[in-house]
Amino acid sequence: MSVVPYAIALLATLIAAYTDTRTGRIHNWLTVPLLVVGPVLSLLLGGPQQLILSLLGIVLCGMVPLLLFARAAMGGGDVKLLAGLGGLLGTHLGIELQFFAFCVVAFVLLAQMAWDGRLFVTLKNVLFAGGHLFLPKRYHRPLEPALLTQMRMGLSIFVATLLSVFLRTPYAPWLQ
Repeated sequence: MSVVPYAIALLATLIAAYTDTRTGRIHNWLTVPLLVVGPVLSLLLGGPQQLILSLLGIVLCGMVPLLLFARAAMGGGDVKLLAGLGGLLGTHLGIELQFFAFCVVAFVLLAQMAWDGRLFVTLKNVLFAGGHLFLPKRYHRPLEPALLTQMRMGLSIFVATLLSVFLRTPYAPWLQ
């Protein structure tokens, strides 16, 4: 694979991390071109077969974030950024990157909740929310607001991109 998609992904996620950290938004002027550049670059570098794989990467890497967006658990900019990275870097690397991003977010949230003294309240809410899946409505307890913690994902996506790209470089001797 060419170094160009990696460089574009790193630059785009760096900008997304900056804007998300400062304003809480990942703007369309960043994500929409990324959704276009991935397939175009794939077509130019690999032909029609790579174009199809790039479009498949957009769809597959956008599915889980889109479901989370529909449940108000993720922002639209995060969805478009992750889908665009799937189109730019391919399905395999896009899904790996998402996994790393969700791991980073989970770690940061747990650390933040522990620091703020809300970890056990949130874990209790998670247990009750899990019980809501199996118990009749009359046994449901109201969830405490600590469960509804918001986290900006831009920085986590950047860290995940750094990690994923680093694992693909020739400087990663454990992969050879």
